[in-house]
Amino acid sequence: GINAEYGKQWYQRRVRGVLNYYTNYYYKSNLRFNDMLSLIGRTSCQSLRHSIKLASPCLVQSSNLSGSVVTHWKAERYVSVLSAAALAGAIVAPSLPVDHVLAIVFPLHTHWGLEQIFLDYVHVDFLKKAIAILLKVLTGFTIVALLYFNQHDIGITQACKDVWNIKRVKEEELC
Repeated sequence: GINAEYGKQWYQRRVRGVLNYYTNYYYKSNLRFNDMLSLIGRTSCQSLRHSIKLASPCLVQSSNLSGSVVTHWKAERYVSVLSAAALAGAIVAPSLPVDHVLAIVFPLHTHWGLEQIFLDYVHVDFLKKAIAILLKVLTGFTIVALLYFNQHDIGITQACKDVWNIKRVKEEELC
């Protein structure tokens, strides 16, 4: 029934979380499947293989899952790398294009993270759909607002610098 399905979903999420950590280790060290089973604890081989397919895009390519799963997984990784590069670029060479990249990449990265949290912890279908719509609207609004702020005001990078310098400015005004 419903409780059995919820328990199965919870268990698959737990296994998937553990596998996200161990998948890279598995491929780098030729860890045997039985060793991996002992790392995870009690589970059936079939559900473990299914969880590995969900956790690792390397195995998804050979499975029957759709290409959109792999594309989304790769896009998340590209956005994470781009976030780090844009942050470094904002520190080294602040400019309007870097601010625009930050205005798109940070909300998108946050959106995907919050989306996964809600998918894991909200189990009512109506709430899932409502939260997904609300999250998309908020993410879209955030991106548009940050792009507007970059174009018509000081920009993200300069705003962060100004916030960091508030204490220093207050100290100078007191003297």
